[in-house]
Amino acid sequence: MKKIIILVALIFVSIVTMAQVQYGVRAGMTLSTYYSAQDIFKFKPGIHVGAVADIPIGSSKFSFVPGVYFADKGTKVKEYSSNNYNKETHYNYQLEIPLLFTYKFPINDKLSLKPQIGAYVAYGLFEITNWKIDYINTNTQPTEGTFTSYFYDYPFGLLFGANAGLSAFYNKYSFTLSCDISSISRLRKYPDICLFFSLGYNF
Repeated sequence: MKKIIILVALIFVSIVTMAQVQYGVRAGMTLSTYYSAQDIFKFKPGIHVGAVADIPIGSSKFSFVPGVYFADKGTKVKEYSSNNYNKETHYNYQLEIPLLFTYKFPINDKLSLKPQIGAYVAYGLFEITNWKIDYINTNTQPTEGTFTSYFYDYPFGLLFGANAGLSAFYNKYSFTLSCDISSISRLRKYPDICLFFSLGYNF
């Protein structure tokens, strides 16, 4: 009987807690590149779209904010040599799950700020690379092409990293600027960097 009472109490607490959860949708632009000592990697614009849940932690101003995003990361490559000029654009499509903690700073009844920090795990879906080589001081015609690679063909499809950022909330609308840094990349031996510029609506 005691176990049943405890179970019912836990279910009730869960329902009450879930009733306080707020949900939102996010979409916007990304700027991403591969961090390296080399200067051949440039920031590439992309898009992202997803949803989040804001779960209050007790009666405090802290919240746990998990989410799920479809994000286009990648980079642009511009590399010169004595014989040619190589240009590549990498479209790196990932399914990303951020696991963040936020703290609410109320400014007034309508406006508030929420800094965020946490981690994320992502699964690489596929990557499309467009490339073109222009030859210098020669009559050789430029060559170009496209190829696609699928991340499940590689041993490390999962990517891990950290995220930090700041959100401004006005009524049910929000703007977020945040940054992903991945310590382990599937294709590269150095961190990936991605800036998110997100507009959101909160239900």
